Amino acid sequence: MENAKKLKTNNCLRLMYVKEIIFEFTDEDHFITVGEITDILKNSYNITATRQTLYDDIEILIDAGYDIECVKGRNNKYHVLSREFDTAELHLLITSVESLKSLSKTQSKSLVKKVGRLAGPSCDYLLQNINVENWSRTDNNQVCYIIDAILDAIRKNRQIVFKYYKNINIYKKDLVNGGKEYQVSPYRVIRSGDFCYLIGYSEYHKKITAFRVDLICGSPKTKNRSRVPEPEDLYMNKCISGSPDNKQDTESSEVVLEFSNDVMSSMLDRFGQDMNITLVSTEKCKAKVHVEPDNAFFAWIFGFAGKARISGPSDIQYKYIRMVSMEMARL
Repeated sequence: MENAKKLKTNNCLRLMYVKEIIFEFTDEDHFITVGEITDILKNSYNITATRQTLYDDIEILIDAGYDIECVKGRNNKYHVLSREFDTAELHLLITSVESLKSLSKTQSKSLVKKVGRLAGPSCDYLLQNINVENWSRTDNNQVCYIIDAILDAIRKNRQIVFKYYKNINIYKKDLVNGGKEYQVSPYRVIRSGDFCYLIGYSEYHKKITAFRVDLICGSPKTKNRSRVPEPEDLYMNKCISGSPDNKQDTESSEVVLEFSNDVMSSMLDRFGQDMNITLVSTEKCKAKVHVEPDNAFFAWIFGFAGKARISGPSDIQYKYIRMVSMEMARL
Protein backbone atom coordinates (compact mmCIF):
# COMPACT_ATOMS: atom_id res chain seq x y z
CA MET A 1 0.00 0.00 0.00
CA GLU A 2 2.80 2.38 0.95
CA ASN A 3 4.74 1.58 -2.24
CA ALA A 4 1.65 2.22 -4.37
CA LYS A 5 1.16 5.61 -2.71
CA LYS A 6 4.82 6.50 -3.24
CA LEU A 7 4.61 5.47 -6.92
CA LYS A 8 1.50 7.65 -7.42
CA THR A 9 3.29 10.61 -5.81
CA ASN A 10 6.38 10.14 -8.00
CA ASN A 11 4.21 9.98 -11.13
CA CYS A 12 2.49 13.27 -10.22
CA LEU A 13 5.80 14.97 -9.44
CA ARG A 14 7.34 13.70 -12.68
CA LEU A 15 4.48 15.12 -14.75
CA MET A 16 4.83 18.48 -13.01
CA TYR A 17 8.60 18.55 -13.59
CA VAL A 18 8.21 17.60 -17.26
CA LYS A 19 5.88 20.54 -17.74
CA GLU A 20 8.32 22.89 -15.96
CA ILE A 21 11.27 21.65 -18.06
CA ILE A 22 9.45 22.15 -21.36
CA PHE A 23 8.34 25.67 -20.39
CA GLU A 24 11.77 26.65 -19.05
CA PHE A 25 13.88 25.39 -21.94
CA THR A 26 11.68 25.84 -25.02
CA ASP A 27 9.77 28.45 -26.98
CA GLU A 28 8.92 28.97 -30.66
CA ASP A 29 12.63 28.86 -31.59
CA HIS A 30 14.04 26.48 -28.97
CA PHE A 31 13.30 22.74 -28.82
CA ILE A 32 13.96 19.84 -26.47
CA THR A 33 14.08 16.07 -27.01
CA VAL A 34 12.81 13.31 -24.74
CA GLY A 35 16.43 12.26 -24.19
CA GLU A 36 17.29 15.74 -22.90
CA ILE A 37 14.23 15.72 -20.63
CA THR A 38 15.35 12.34 -19.27
CA ASP A 39 18.79 13.73 -18.39
CA ILE A 40 17.35 16.84 -16.67
CA LEU A 41 14.92 14.71 -14.63
CA LYS A 42 17.77 12.47 -13.49
CA ASN A 43 20.34 15.18 -12.77
CA SER A 44 18.06 17.85 -11.26
CA TYR A 45 15.27 15.86 -9.60
CA ASN A 46 16.72 12.33 -9.23
CA ILE A 47 13.79 10.90 -11.17
CA THR A 48 14.22 8.04 -13.63
CA ALA A 49 11.71 7.57 -16.46
CA THR A 50 11.50 5.58 -19.69
CA ARG A 51 11.10 7.28 -23.05
CA GLN A 52 7.60 5.87 -23.49
CA THR A 53 6.57 7.18 -20.07
CA LEU A 54 7.72 10.68 -21.06
CA TYR A 55 5.90 10.44 -24.40
CA ASP A 56 2.74 9.64 -22.44
CA ASP A 57 3.37 12.51 -20.00
CA ILE A 58 3.71 15.03 -22.83
CA GLU A 59 0.51 13.76 -24.44
CA ILE A 60 -1.29 14.27 -21.12
CA LEU A 61 -0.02 17.89 -21.01
CA ILE A 62 -1.21 18.49 -24.58
CA ASP A 63 -4.63 16.96 -23.80
CA ALA A 64 -4.80 19.23 -20.72
CA GLY A 65 -4.62 22.27 -23.02
CA TYR A 66 -0.95 23.25 -22.95
CA ASP A 67 0.16 24.55 -26.36
CA ILE A 68 3.04 22.10 -26.86
CA GLU A 69 3.98 21.03 -30.37
CA CYS A 70 5.78 17.86 -31.42
CA VAL A 71 8.12 18.22 -34.40
CA LYS A 72 8.47 14.68 -35.67
CA GLY A 73 11.80 13.36 -36.92
CA ARG A 74 14.44 10.79 -36.10
CA ASN A 75 14.32 12.23 -32.57
CA ASN A 76 11.04 13.94 -31.90
CA LYS A 77 11.46 17.50 -30.63
CA TYR A 78 9.02 19.44 -28.49
CA HIS A 79 8.48 23.12 -27.82
CA VAL A 80 5.95 25.54 -26.36
CA LEU A 81 4.12 27.62 -28.97
CA SER A 82 2.33 30.05 -26.64
CA ARG A 83 2.42 31.07 -22.99
CA GLU A 84 0.10 32.84 -20.60
CA PHE A 85 2.15 36.04 -21.17
CA ASP A 86 3.83 36.94 -24.45
CA THR A 87 7.23 38.65 -24.62
CA ALA A 88 5.82 42.18 -24.95
CA GLU A 89 3.54 41.72 -21.92
CA LEU A 90 6.41 40.37 -19.81
CA HIS A 91 8.61 43.27 -20.89
CA LEU A 92 5.97 45.72 -19.64
CA LEU A 93 5.75 43.90 -16.31
CA ILE A 94 9.55 43.81 -15.90
CA THR A 95 10.06 47.50 -16.71
CA SER A 96 7.24 48.38 -14.30
CA VAL A 97 8.99 46.47 -11.52
CA GLU A 98 12.35 47.98 -12.48
CA SER A 99 11.07 51.56 -12.15
CA LEU A 100 8.94 51.10 -9.02
CA LYS A 101 10.67 53.09 -6.29
CA SER A 102 8.58 51.46 -3.55
CA LEU A 103 10.70 48.32 -3.93
CA SER A 104 14.24 48.04 -2.62
CA LYS A 105 17.03 46.94 -4.98
CA THR A 106 17.01 43.45 -3.46
CA GLN A 107 13.26 43.05 -3.93
CA SER A 108 13.38 44.49 -7.45
CA LYS A 109 16.12 42.09 -8.56
CA SER A 110 14.27 39.09 -7.13
CA LEU A 111 10.92 40.01 -8.68
CA VAL A 112 12.44 40.89 -12.06
CA LYS A 113 14.10 37.45 -12.22
CA LYS A 114 10.85 35.68 -11.27
CA VAL A 115 8.88 37.48 -13.97
CA GLY A 116 11.69 36.94 -16.50
CA ARG A 117 11.60 33.17 -15.97
CA LEU A 118 8.04 33.14 -17.33
CA ALA A 119 9.56 33.85 -20.76
CA GLY A 120 11.55 30.61 -20.84
CA PRO A 121 14.67 30.81 -23.06
CA SER A 122 13.83 34.45 -23.89
CA CYS A 123 14.55 35.42 -20.27
CA ASP A 124 18.13 36.55 -20.98
CA TYR A 125 16.93 38.70 -23.88
CA LEU A 126 14.28 40.39 -21.74
CA LEU A 127 16.70 41.11 -18.90
CA GLN A 128 19.73 42.22 -20.89
CA ASN A 129 18.94 45.96 -20.63
CA ILE A 130 17.32 45.86 -17.18
CA ASN A 131 19.33 47.41 -14.36
CA VAL A 132 17.60 48.15 -11.06
CA GLU A 133 20.78 49.91 -9.88
CA ASN A 134 19.96 52.85 -12.18
CA TRP A 135 16.95 53.88 -10.07
CA SER A 136 16.88 55.64 -6.72
CA ARG A 137 14.54 53.69 -4.47
CA THR A 138 13.57 52.87 -0.91
CA ASP A 139 15.79 50.80 1.38
CA ASN A 140 12.71 49.26 3.04
CA ASN A 141 13.06 45.52 2.34
CA GLN A 142 9.69 44.68 3.92
CA VAL A 143 7.41 46.21 1.26
CA CYS A 144 6.15 42.84 -0.04
CA TYR A 145 5.36 41.69 3.51
CA ILE A 146 3.61 45.00 4.20
CA ILE A 147 1.44 44.68 1.09
CA ASP A 148 0.66 41.05 1.97
CA ALA A 149 -0.50 42.09 5.47
CA ILE A 150 -2.67 44.87 4.01
CA LEU A 151 -4.30 42.56 1.45
CA ASP A 152 -4.92 39.94 4.15
CA ALA A 153 -6.69 42.55 6.29
CA ILE A 154 -8.81 43.66 3.31
CA ARG A 155 -9.76 40.03 2.63
CA LYS A 156 -10.72 39.54 6.31
CA ASN A 157 -12.51 42.94 6.44
CA ARG A 158 -10.32 44.06 9.36
CA GLN A 159 -8.63 47.31 10.36
CA ILE A 160 -4.85 47.60 10.66
CA VAL A 161 -2.46 49.65 12.80
CA PHE A 162 1.05 50.78 11.93
CA LYS A 163 3.66 53.44 12.52
CA TYR A 164 4.62 55.72 9.64
CA TYR A 165 7.89 57.35 8.59
CA LYS A 166 8.32 60.94 7.47
CA ASN A 167 11.12 59.65 5.28
CA ILE A 168 13.19 56.52 4.99
CA ASN A 169 16.84 56.38 3.96
CA ILE A 170 20.14 55.21 5.33
CA TYR A 171 20.76 58.53 7.08
CA LYS A 172 17.50 59.34 8.82
CA LYS A 173 14.28 57.57 9.80
CA ASP A 174 11.82 59.80 11.65
CA LEU A 175 8.34 58.65 12.65
CA VAL A 176 5.33 60.97 12.26
CA ASN A 177 2.56 61.44 14.80
CA GLY A 178 5.09 61.25 17.63
CA GLY A 179 5.72 57.60 16.83
CA LYS A 180 2.11 56.70 17.65
CA GLU A 181 0.27 54.12 15.55
CA TYR A 182 -2.23 54.98 12.85
CA GLN A 183 -5.45 52.94 12.84
CA VAL A 184 -6.71 52.52 9.28
CA SER A 185 -9.51 50.72 7.44
CA PRO A 186 -7.64 49.54 4.31
CA TYR A 187 -9.48 49.69 0.98
CA ARG A 188 -6.94 49.36 -1.84
CA VAL A 189 -3.22 49.14 -2.62
CA ILE A 190 -2.53 51.03 -5.83
CA ARG A 191 0.41 52.37 -7.81
CA SER A 192 0.59 56.06 -8.62
CA GLY A 193 3.69 57.42 -10.31
CA ASP A 194 6.79 55.73 -8.91
CA PHE A 195 5.24 54.52 -5.64
CA CYS A 196 2.61 52.21 -4.18
CA TYR A 197 0.00 53.63 -1.83
CA LEU A 198 -2.40 52.25 0.75
CA ILE A 199 -5.79 53.93 0.40
CA GLY A 200 -7.95 53.74 3.50
CA TYR A 201 -9.97 55.54 6.16
CA SER A 202 -7.69 56.92 8.88
CA GLU A 203 -9.17 57.17 12.38
CA TYR A 204 -6.56 59.83 13.21
CA HIS A 205 -7.34 62.08 10.24
CA LYS A 206 -11.08 61.24 10.17
CA LYS A 207 -10.98 60.90 6.40
CA ILE A 208 -9.82 58.68 3.56
CA THR A 209 -6.06 59.09 3.25
CA ALA A 210 -3.17 57.82 1.11
CA PHE A 211 -0.11 56.30 2.81
CA ARG A 212 3.02 55.44 0.85
CA VAL A 213 3.57 51.73 1.41
CA ASP A 214 7.36 51.98 1.65
CA LEU A 215 7.01 54.53 4.48
CA ILE A 216 5.02 52.13 6.65
CA CYS A 217 7.18 50.98 9.58
CA GLY A 218 7.21 47.20 9.72
CA SER A 219 4.37 44.84 8.84
CA PRO A 220 0.95 46.28 9.86
CA LYS A 221 -0.88 44.52 12.69
CA THR A 222 -4.44 43.35 12.08
CA LYS A 223 -7.04 44.41 14.65
CA ASN A 224 -10.11 42.41 15.56
CA ARG A 225 -12.32 45.24 14.37
CA SER A 226 -14.29 45.52 11.12
CA ARG A 227 -13.33 48.13 8.55
CA VAL A 228 -15.23 51.35 8.08
CA PRO A 229 -17.28 50.58 4.92
CA GLU A 230 -15.68 51.71 1.67
CA PRO A 231 -17.61 54.52 -0.07
CA GLU A 232 -19.20 53.56 -3.39
CA ASP A 233 -17.79 56.71 -5.03
CA LEU A 234 -14.19 56.22 -3.85
CA TYR A 235 -12.01 58.13 -6.34
CA MET A 236 -8.36 57.09 -6.34
CA ASN A 237 -6.91 60.14 -8.11
CA LYS A 238 -8.43 62.44 -5.51
CA CYS A 239 -6.87 60.33 -2.74
CA ILE A 240 -3.41 60.49 -4.34
CA SER A 241 -3.48 64.00 -5.82
CA GLY A 242 -2.16 65.63 -2.67
CA SER A 243 1.56 65.92 -2.13
CA PRO A 244 3.75 63.20 -3.68
CA ASP A 245 5.43 62.60 -0.34
CA ASN A 246 1.96 62.20 1.18
CA LYS A 247 2.14 64.71 4.02
CA GLN A 248 -0.87 64.03 6.18
CA ASP A 249 -1.43 67.43 7.84
CA THR A 250 -2.43 69.61 4.86
CA GLU A 251 -6.10 70.10 4.01
CA SER A 252 -7.31 69.69 0.42
CA SER A 253 -8.25 72.92 -1.36
CA GLU A 254 -9.81 73.82 -4.69
CA VAL A 255 -7.18 75.43 -6.90
CA VAL A 256 -7.55 76.94 -10.36
CA LEU A 257 -4.72 76.07 -12.73
CA GLU A 258 -3.97 77.66 -16.08
CA PHE A 259 -1.64 75.71 -18.34
CA SER A 260 -0.36 75.29 -21.89
CA ASN A 261 -1.81 72.59 -24.10
CA ASP A 262 1.55 70.85 -24.38
CA VAL A 263 1.49 69.91 -20.66
CA MET A 264 -2.06 68.54 -20.86
CA SER A 265 -0.87 64.93 -20.54
CA SER A 266 0.92 65.72 -17.25
CA MET A 267 -2.26 67.29 -15.87
CA LEU A 268 -4.37 64.30 -16.86
CA ASP A 269 -1.81 61.92 -15.37
CA ARG A 270 -2.04 63.68 -12.02
CA PHE A 271 -5.71 64.66 -11.79
CA GLY A 272 -7.45 62.04 -13.92
CA GLN A 273 -9.08 61.86 -17.33
CA ASP A 274 -12.36 63.37 -16.08
CA MET A 275 -10.93 66.70 -14.83
CA ASN A 276 -13.12 69.63 -15.90
CA ILE A 277 -11.06 71.58 -18.45
CA THR A 278 -12.05 74.94 -19.95
CA LEU A 279 -10.45 76.30 -23.13
CA VAL A 280 -8.95 79.77 -22.53
CA SER A 281 -7.37 80.19 -25.96
CA THR A 282 -6.03 78.03 -28.77
CA GLU A 283 -2.89 77.47 -26.68
CA LYS A 284 -4.08 77.54 -23.06
CA CYS A 285 -6.58 75.74 -20.81
CA LYS A 286 -7.94 76.24 -17.31
CA ALA A 287 -9.15 73.70 -14.76
CA LYS A 288 -10.32 73.52 -11.15
CA VAL A 289 -8.60 70.77 -9.18
CA HIS A 290 -8.54 69.60 -5.57
CA VAL A 291 -5.02 69.42 -4.13
CA GLU A 292 -3.10 69.77 -0.89
CA PRO A 293 -1.36 73.13 -1.51
CA ASP A 294 1.96 72.40 0.13
CA ASN A 295 5.58 72.88 -0.98
CA ALA A 296 5.64 69.59 -2.89
CA PHE A 297 2.68 70.70 -5.03
CA PHE A 298 4.23 74.15 -5.53
CA ALA A 299 7.50 72.54 -6.60
CA TRP A 300 5.56 70.43 -9.11
CA ILE A 301 4.00 73.58 -10.60
CA PHE A 302 7.36 75.37 -10.65
CA GLY A 303 8.83 72.45 -12.59
CA PHE A 304 6.74 73.36 -15.64
CA ALA A 305 8.89 76.50 -16.10
CA GLY A 306 5.96 78.85 -16.72
CA LYS A 307 3.82 76.46 -18.73
CA ALA A 308 1.51 76.02 -15.73
CA ARG A 309 0.50 78.56 -13.10
CA ILE A 310 -1.88 78.96 -10.18
CA SER A 311 -4.55 81.51 -11.13
CA GLY A 312 -6.57 81.28 -7.92
CA PRO A 313 -7.51 81.55 -5.16
CA SER A 314 -5.35 84.46 -4.04
CA ASP A 315 -4.26 82.93 -0.72
CA ILE A 316 -2.86 79.87 -2.54
CA GLN A 317 -1.12 82.17 -5.02
CA TYR A 318 0.45 84.06 -2.11
CA LYS A 319 1.72 80.81 -0.52
CA TYR A 320 3.26 79.78 -3.84
CA ILE A 321 4.96 83.17 -4.34
CA ARG A 322 6.23 83.08 -0.76
CA MET A 323 7.78 79.63 -1.24
CA VAL A 324 9.50 80.66 -4.49
CA SER A 325 10.74 83.90 -2.91
CA MET A 326 12.19 82.07 0.09
CA GLU A 327 14.04 79.67 -2.19
CA MET A 328 15.42 82.54 -4.29
CA ALA A 329 16.60 84.27 -1.12
CA ARG A 330 18.71 81.21 -0.29
CA LEU A 331 20.69 81.50 -3.53
